[in-house]
Amino acid sequence: MRRRRGAGWMIGFCVAMTMASSLRAEDMFRVQRFEHTGRTVAARGGDFDGDGRSDLATVTITGAPHAEVRSVHVFLQGADGTFPAQPNHVHSLPLDAGVYDVADLAPWPGEELVVLRSSGVSLISLASAEDRRIDYPVEGGSVATTRDERGFEPFGLVNRELADEPWIVVPQFGRVVALSPSGEVRARFDVGQRSNYYVMPPGGLVSTESNFQLFIDLPKLATGDVDGDGRVDLVAATRHEIRVFLRHEDGSFDEAPSRTLPLAFISARDHIRGTGGVACDFRDYDGDGRLDLLISHVEGSLNESHTTTHVFHNDAGHWNLAEPVAMFESDGSLASDRLVDVEGDGTLELLRIRMEFGLLELVELLLTSEIDAEFAIHRIVDGGFEKKPWLERSLGIPFSLETFRAEGFIPTIRGDLDDDGHADLVTSGSGDEIEVYLGSASSPFSRRTARQKMSTAGVIDFHDFDGDGLQDLLIYDPHHFDTEVSVAINTGWLEEKTKGSRARRQRGAALSASPEEASSDGDSR
Repeated sequence: MRRRRGAGWMIGFCVAMTMASSLRAEDMFRVQRFEHTGRTVAARGGDFDGDGRSDLATVTITGAPHAEVRSVHVFLQGADGTFPAQPNHVHSLPLDAGVYDVADLAPWPGEELVVLRSSGVSLISLASAEDRRIDYPVEGGSVATTRDERGFEPFGLVNRELADEPWIVVPQFGRVVALSPSGEVRARFDVGQRSNYYVMPPGGLVSTESNFQLFIDLPKLATGDVDGDGRVDLVAATRHEIRVFLRHEDGSFDEAPSRTLPLAFISARDHIRGTGGVACDFRDYDGDGRLDLLISHVEGSLNESHTTTHVFHNDAGHWNLAEPVAMFESDGSLASDRLVDVEGDGTLELLRIRMEFGLLELVELLLTSEIDAEFAIHRIVDGGFEKKPWLERSLGIPFSLETFRAEGFIPTIRGDLDDDGHADLVTSGSGDEIEVYLGSASSPFSRRTARQKMSTAGVIDFHDFDGDGLQDLLIYDPHHFDTEVSVAINTGWLEEKTKGSRARRQRGAALSASPEEASSDGDSR
């Protein structure tokens, strides 16, 4: 809940209205930049020293293997709400660090860095210059056989839904081990895996750096009540099967899955070519308390793709793959599907983002350096989703032919920057500005509300750094050297604009009402 001011509210209201009238769109965010040497591969906000204020931690890589140095830079927020220009302290990252999470698990002040390593996990304190670390070795180790050669990505290592205490989820080859905050093994899950062994044949036309390469795909994990008994279960999904682990009444799990559901979506042709894909999303979209299933199936290659979205209702703890309650098809395009609460009413909508990669689209990409993305939002009705989209929008994404990446961060609908309960669309222009399309109950993202010049290349994250209840932005670029990390503090300009629009609509409705209606609404005109 938003932290509100106490006494003197009338004076504060007058001051706020004066500020709102003088603020410009380019004042949406107050930006502080942090210079870094090398490549910034991670950045995260969190209360690392336990003083109740959000701090900033960044991870940089300088040099190349054999001379490579990985460092964690910690910027502690002061009592005045500002960050120092230089880090308060710097820590070295373990050489075999794979992925990371942030959580308060150790008996030290503040949140720690939870790092997946080859031997298990480590908790690293960022509270002070003192090096403090707790290692939790796990029998069989983890999938993090060595460091990520090119980056250091966030991953959900800490789960707060499976038990009354947080569990540290350690992915292994074919299994997952769950640890308590103190390192005791709480559960083991046989989740399976997929692998592809690539051995270069002799006399090939292509020369590789190695003779043998191994690609491992770990299952996608989800938590929620599958069988309707009120207990949180675990689900693991690959492109070929779903495994369900039902939680017992005493809170325990069996290592073997309670049931396995084969997924016969991948054709033999796509299987041999290594094309296509099956993505599962488990959410309770109809509000009955049980996990429903959304499957996105992509067939074919990039220029001849076909995407089908299947929606399955949870019927007494099971999904009948032969009877989807809804299907959406996209020919000649790649589609990405998500379940999001766009309207802020607690009900999920189906968000479909579609990009075409036919010959004409590829020619257009070469000529304009822009990819066209179309997204559609489908509302839920009668246990399924409406076939006709409630909302459709098109969006151009500037694309670099040199790096084969978007010029800025990928457009996202994860934030609510004006705190009105509706998801907002945030885009990055050509990597040089923030563009905000506000959500609403009637016509969300219908037009660009405002934009502000700033560097927006790379990755964006949302975090409330100043504790005022408004989402701030964290932007960094892991693909380039010696770039800045930006913390953009939300000034409330968008919130004031939303309030002003709402007030104008209310005044318009009152003026258009009859005298009797106006009188009944308390209007003394």
